[in-house]
Amino acid sequence: MKLPKYITVGPFTIQLVCVPHELMYEISEAQGAFLIKPPYKIYLDKEMIDVGGPDAVNVLIHELLHVGYYQYNLKDKEEETVVNSFGNFITEVLCHSEIKDWIRHNTKKFAVKCE
Repeated sequence: MKLPKYITVGPFTIQLVCVPHELMYEISEAQGAFLIKPPYKIYLDKEMIDVGGPDAVNVLIHELLHVGYYQYNLKDKEEETVVNSFGNFITEVLCHSEIKDWIRHNTKKFAVKCE
């Protein structure tokens, strides 16, 4: 399954840009990066995204949480405000954004049932 080129979370439309591994990890020592100025972009290590699975999902969610931190202006906020904001943000990502199917696709073989 292909990664969408854009996702919308709350009021933000964010472009997802896959960048060669050599630029992301080897040069900048990162697997992802969120640019906090319009036009909003998340840069991701192409090799990691192409492999998929939980590591790719983790990097994408990590960068999306930077979006949530920015969206809810969480600097210097109380713990309950931060936790509630991130809960709302992750629900928006998993239930309403264009990335929800990609996340499900890359995590479904790892799903376990609670008994």
